[in-house]
Amino acid sequence: MVNDQRTSPTKHRTAKGAQRVQDLISVAAELFLERGFEGVAVDDLIARVGGSRSNIYSHFGGKEGLFQESMTAMCAEVAKPLEQLNIGQTEPSAVLPLLAQQLLRSALSPRTLALHRLLVNEGRRFPDVARAMWDVSYGKAIRILSQWIEGQQRLERGLSSAVPAQVLAEQFISLVAAHAKLLSASGLRSEPLSESEIDDIVSYAVRTFLYGASSQPNEKGKEK
Repeated sequence: MVNDQRTSPTKHRTAKGAQRVQDLISVAAELFLERGFEGVAVDDLIARVGGSRSNIYSHFGGKEGLFQESMTAMCAEVAKPLEQLNIGQTEPSAVLPLLAQQLLRSALSPRTLALHRLLVNEGRRFPDVARAMWDVSYGKAIRILSQWIEGQQRLERGLSSAVPAQVLAEQFISLVAAHAKLLSASGLRSEPLSESEIDDIVSYAVRTFLYGASSQPNEKGKEK
């Protein structure tokens, strides 16, 4: 369990102190991604950034608190491009390809894959950290997409209200990124996707999401 008895990293006596804490978060994130939680020692961080053990314990409550702070900061950074998309209430056929492109590129970035592996490895031991990482990354993608879907459902723009918006958001993200991400995360694919492969994945995912995989049945339940 992460110790929450720590002061906020934004409260410092000097600008130099504030910068050192931000440097600690940045350096810790890179080391945790590279080595895992057990592979990083507090002394490693002090050697790179400076300061003392008391700095880390006063600001973060220890290595566990710094782990949570650095990982959630990195996840939030990864999720920024999706937040910055201006999707408004545009038609699904126009918005979904844009969302899918960003979701897929983000899911397959080396940093996201490293975060995924770290979350799988450390999530059970640090459930609070896993939840925080989830909320600012995958969870945020679901919230952004489900809110947009809810708006489309209210406007009756081709997205049925028979399925909850959050479920549709989860299914769309899975259609777009689940297979490619699993191949990359497991090491079964090491080379990046080509632009044409990305276009195909996005096109097929959007088409399946909007129109389904079967032919349109007629009134008697037979295919036209």
